[in-house]
Amino acid sequence: RGGGGVEGLYRESILTGVADPIRNAYANVADKYNDVLTLEASVAELHQMFLDFALLVEQQGELLDQIEFQVKNAGEYIDNGNVDMAKAIEKQQSVRKKQCWIIIIVLVVLAIILMPTVFRQVIS
Repeated sequence: RGGGGVEGLYRESILTGVADPIRNAYANVADKYNDVLTLEASVAELHQMFLDFALLVEQQGELLDQIEFQVKNAGEYIDNGNVDMAKAIEKQQSVRKKQCWIIIIVLVVLAIILMPTVFRQVIS
């Protein structure tokens, strides 16, 4: 008859000879039960979506931690580079001062060496 095995047999025996209001109430309850089953499946699907979302957030959190670590390292390298640059500028200025003094000393020595020969030529 109605199919569904023992459950179908029980349903048919309950509904046989029953008035229409009871039959309608049973249909409403059956529809609501199906709606509850659909809602339960939707909630389970939503739960799985939240679990997937949590996993993605965790993975992206690790990625953000790695990016933050790399940015901090880059900042430290930049600070070290700035310190090294300042030292190089100071050293370059020191070397220029030394070069100027060496040039002045060489010119004075040349002047001292060449002065007697220039005076001899002027006097003669």
